[in-house]
Amino acid sequence: MTLSDPFIQSILDRIDTSDAIGVGIVGSYARGQESKYSDVDVDIYVNKMPENEYDHLTAHYWDGKLISLSHTLLNEERAALTDPKRAIWAVPGLQSMKILLDKDGSLKALQEAAYAFEWSPLQPAADEYAGEQVAFCAEEVHKILNGLARGYESMVLYAVWGLVKHMLEAVAVQRGLMIISENRYFDLIQDSVRRDSEWTRAFRTAWGLEANASQYQTRGAAALRLYRLSAAMFDEFISEKYRDVVNNTLRLIKEAGYS
Repeated sequence: MTLSDPFIQSILDRIDTSDAIGVGIVGSYARGQESKYSDVDVDIYVNKMPENEYDHLTAHYWDGKLISLSHTLLNEERAALTDPKRAIWAVPGLQSMKILLDKDGSLKALQEAAYAFEWSPLQPAADEYAGEQVAFCAEEVHKILNGLARGYESMVLYAVWGLVKHMLEAVAVQRGLMIISENRYFDLIQDSVRRDSEWTRAFRTAWGLEANASQYQTRGAAALRLYRLSAAMFDEFISEKYRDVVNNTLRLIKEAGYS
């Protein structure tokens, strides 16, 4: 897609305002991997966000295509390159972005910063993040144990959802997995840990991906196993201030017979 494309020009005509610094297309259209079902992801970079928070992210049907508009503060996106949790998403997105409008060269400079990005300075913060996620998910473990003991399906499933989500994020961030597309998120994590690993089997069962995972009790037990394996994986990154929380949570899992 280029500026001369009538479709692109029609988008720019609709969204270009005095607050817009630059505009870029990201996602499948930027990578040349779009299909007839793909939406067009458009990032609008601004120095000031729209006053109405509901206008920060909007969706439209224009010219027969679903258009997803996201307003982003330029400085916030630049700061994402120094935050491991955000960088795994921001760096690949910026690198593949097709710049449609760049009023003062800021967008090009931001993209160049993404190309020059190096992960190693962020590794200590990424390690700390993984350890914190294990500690913070102690609450989800307690909810799962409580739900299993009392036969509360909803309690178990909601806690499983939270625990799995955070353990996946811990792996992605600690290993610096660059998420080129959210469509590959689960694949990248499973490939990194290894498809045949106990951790991946626990994840897939907890997430309901295995044939035997139709019962909430099975998924809850698998999530507890996933927590235990994640705690072992990230043991060296768990700070002393959270060590007691993690150890006592692991003890409860064992005492309940889910070790």
